Parts: sequence; C-alpha cells; structure tokens
Amino acid sequence: MNRLKLPRNNEIAYLEADINYTIFHLRNGTKMISSTTLKRHSEKEDLSSFLRVHKSFLLNPQFIINYEQVGKKAIIELYNGRKVNVSRRKIGLIKEFLNPNM
Repeated sequence: MNRLKLPRNNEIAYLEADINYTIFHLRNGTKMISSTTLKRHSEKEDLSSFLRVHKSFLLNPQFIINYEQVGKKAIIELYNGRKVNVSRRKIGLIKEFLNPNM
C-alpha cells in the first residue's frame, strides 16, 4: 500500500473538507488530496495547533492575516485572500485564541 507523505505543518495553509476527502492547500498554492476525512486529520497530534473554525475548514494560525466580526457573523481572511466563515459556535473560541488578553 502506498501512503501519501503529508507536508510539514509550516507548508500547510489550511485543510478543506470535500465530502469524504480532505484537500490540503499548501503555502505555495498547490493542493494535495487525501482520502481521509477532515475530522480524522483534525484528531492528529501534529495538526493540534490548527483551528477548526467551521465543519469544512481547519486553518493553520500562521496563515491568518485578518479576523473580522460584523454582528453575529465572523470571517477570517487567509494569506492568499481567501475568506472563510467562522461557525457561530466557534466564534468565542477563535476570538479567545486570536486575542488571549481579552
């Protein structure tokens, strides 16, 4: 059985769920597809520093450049301009992580 070697954490910008697959979006703009669910990847110890901001996204905090909350909606902007909605239930956790002195 051939196993895909996952890139280092500093190379992974974010992971995106696609049904039962996970798309790894890398820093250099390339993508890798894994046949493992996002939930399984989020449980891995080496990805424990990543933030699960939505059921479909696991973000590397190193690549977050902006957090914006308007009313009850929150959006995170990544290094490449991609904007990701934050789940309503995750807003408090994300705010605490990004601004621990609040």
